[in-house]
Amino acid sequence: MVGRRILAALAALIALSLAFVAGYAAYPLIHATPQPALAPTPADDAMAEFWQVWHLLDRDFYGEKPDKTQRTYGAIAGMVQRFGDPYTYFVEPQPRAFERDQLAGKFGGIGATLEATENGWILHPLADQPAEQAGILDGDRLIRVDDTPIAPQMSNDEIVLLVRGEPGTEVTLVIERASAQGEIETLTFVVTRTEIATPSIEWRLFDENPQTADIGYLRQTIFTERSANEMRQALEELQAVGATRFIWDLRGNPGGLLNIAVEMADLWLDQGVIMSEVKADGTRRELKATPGQAAAAAPLVLLIDSGTASASEIVAGALRDHGRARLVGSATFGKGSVQLIHELADQSSLHVTNAQWYTPSGMQISGQGLAPDALVADGEDPLAVAIAELPIVQQARN
Repeated sequence: MVGRRILAALAALIALSLAFVAGYAAYPLIHATPQPALAPTPADDAMAEFWQVWHLLDRDFYGEKPDKTQRTYGAIAGMVQRFGDPYTYFVEPQPRAFERDQLAGKFGGIGATLEATENGWILHPLADQPAEQAGILDGDRLIRVDDTPIAPQMSNDEIVLLVRGEPGTEVTLVIERASAQGEIETLTFVVTRTEIATPSIEWRLFDENPQTADIGYLRQTIFTERSANEMRQALEELQAVGATRFIWDLRGNPGGLLNIAVEMADLWLDQGVIMSEVKADGTRRELKATPGQAAAAAPLVLLIDSGTASASEIVAGALRDHGRARLVGSATFGKGSVQLIHELADQSSLHVTNAQWYTPSGMQISGQGLAPDALVADGEDPLAVAIAELPIVQQARN
């Protein structure tokens, strides 16, 4: 059945998304607009105490001292924290690299996962991916990446950053492999990285029950650069196999890219304001829908909960305010601010809250979130409630 083929393809994509993926933090709504670099300002008296403390620690501290980079990052993080906004924060280069990959929805890798064991870091290559094609076997122990030895105490993130790189570039892996006789041999493999996608949406027909077989189910985990195209593909495939009604599951979705949230809401709307953005100086900008829908007139329900935040709330607020969808579940998180990302010279970044956003009806989300149209009680099946909220679409018959 086509539905099963869709599921099989999704399973493969989800498996690929695990290739050298570290645990990601749930980053809030991001408006990644490049900003002009600010001219450096000369040192002034305000920094006198800072440098005095720096030199006193250098002179008097007994024990291992952090290096200059660690001290600088600590000072920046402390300054940013003083602004008292949880969504204004500094990200060091390593976690920023993972954040960038997560929001891109893809990365350059070798197609393998890592496992920490008592014997060190073990590789598990994925089928038909570069690691397997180069000859790496399941259970090989990774001992070196290029010129860097792999120590048991290293973190998953540290090793992942060594292995990842631009698609088409090469990475040299040195592994240890136990033979059937128990002998250990050391082997070297040169692996060419490829682009590995990390899908943000999975989709399928709900089931084969005649009463619900026309429902397309879409589960979205984050808003990445790829999400809008994934939604277009999902709707095209689901409608081709008979979907006339849809459940869009945004439970636990922490948000992502602002422009993608607006683009995805636009897929379901013909006209009208999707959101308003208001800056501290009162400047207001309205983002509007364009003509045309990917699933015109198809009934739609959005599943939401306390983990539905930011970009997810933009979509939910816009579609409900325009009468395009009903919300089922529990109240959303309430993240209504917009952040700019400033990329710094060393690949670290500064996230700065720059504006608040409002739903088309003028509702501010921060601190209150969106209440559902149909509340799901504890112990109640959210999907069953969502199905009950979807009207039956009468099919034309010849």
